[in-house]
Amino acid sequence: MHAGDFQRRLLLFNSTLYNQKHAVLFKLSTSQTCPLCPQVDSALHILSGCQHTQIRNMITERHNLACCMIFKAISRTDSLGSCVVSKDIGSNERITMQNLQIPETAESRIVPKCLFPPRFSDKDRFTSSRPDFVLVTPIAAKTQNNKLI
Repeated sequence: MHAGDFQRRLLLFNSTLYNQKHAVLFKLSTSQTCPLCPQVDSALHILSGCQHTQIRNMITERHNLACCMIFKAISRTDSLGSCVVSKDIGSNERITMQNLQIPETAESRIVPKCLFPPRFSDKDRFTSSRPDFVLVTPIAAKTQNNKLI
């Protein structure tokens, strides 16, 4: 059996992602090291851990496309589409390619200051992790009888 045939059969029958660990197990290789970077190869490494530039770019692109799909679904709803106040889901060119209409309120990649605690410094706000997008929904007003308007 040819090595390529063996890899395809392993993938089809076991629903696994062929990697160097499998190659060593089946004596097709002597090294468990990723062929692209100096890390140990595994399914998790292939899907999200490889630090090789091309792989990192592919992972980022996959993440941004998933975010765009979620954003499209949110945008289709009348109640949530206009509640986006910040987004960081890829470059404007990529967003345009996905035919996404970004609300004017969400043009910034920086989370609005009003969403942070009062003592949170600007330095911390700018250097903290940026969420993919932020939705702020309106709070229903209450009357004197505590009934929602």
